[in-house]
Amino acid sequence: MMTKNKQENEVYILGSESGKTGKKEPKRNLIILICILAIILTVVLIFFLNRKEQAPEYYFEPEQTVQSEQQSVSVAITDSVRNSTEQISYMEVSEETANDLPLFVYTPHNATMSLMVGMPDKLDSNIVFAAMAADIRKDNMQIVGDFVLSGKQLAHGIAKKGYAAITGHKITIGVGETTPLLQQAINDNGYFFRQYPLVFNGEPVENKLKNKSVRRALAVRNEHVIMVESKNRESFRDFSQALIDIGVSDAIYLVGGDAYGWYRNSEHVRQEFGKELPDIPENISYIIWK
Repeated sequence: MMTKNKQENEVYILGSESGKTGKKEPKRNLIILICILAIILTVVLIFFLNRKEQAPEYYFEPEQTVQSEQQSVSVAITDSVRNSTEQISYMEVSEETANDLPLFVYTPHNATMSLMVGMPDKLDSNIVFAAMAADIRKDNMQIVGDFVLSGKQLAHGIAKKGYAAITGHKITIGVGETTPLLQQAINDNGYFFRQYPLVFNGEPVENKLKNKSVRRALAVRNEHVIMVESKNRESFRDFSQALIDIGVSDAIYLVGGDAYGWYRNSEHVRQEFGKELPDIPENISYIIWK
């Protein structure tokens, strides 16, 4: 406002201040230019900072679960390969409902489970199921929690106390801050990752996350390892209870929401779920059956 008034006075007093005004004009223009550049720079910085913070909804910050001290172990043989006379590997998908909550249940046939870092090859016909396993931190884009890939530990941490260990032909789903299976996975060139625990010994495990999303789980039912997905957006509490209602004894979370994955049905046709992102984080991890 002061600048506007000053400019109006200089217009009306044309005589005595004309020379002075001419000297001030370049200086004023320089100040205005500097201010404009500063504003542009600020807008650009805000844009890139916000862009960096914008992460898919399935990038969760680590949170403690309410139940933490006890440890359980639920062991299941990868029964999909034992006594199998089938010639092809595939995922059997069925729909089940628990208290009006619809679920998709994925049962592997003639396939074994492992982990990998990076996006699996969609054209690899040997892969019959692929879904994101561990979460990634927003701040440093690193894997959250202990993570072992072919005997090599790539990440450390116990922010999430649920875990899955793959040693030999055994898949172990458990809950605990410590477990000898972590070292065993390292010694046996196996696999290990942590996630939110959902079901422990037939009882739901309370988690702090209260939002609703499409949920996925790695679960044990009748000593068989299955994957379960909610058809709709559900809370952790409702999803955990639905798992129990269909007979799941133990379960940990798999990344849900729009996290991208796929499976091959009995006709060996690939079916996709979630949304494929153009920019894939370097440390994205997948659970695969092949």
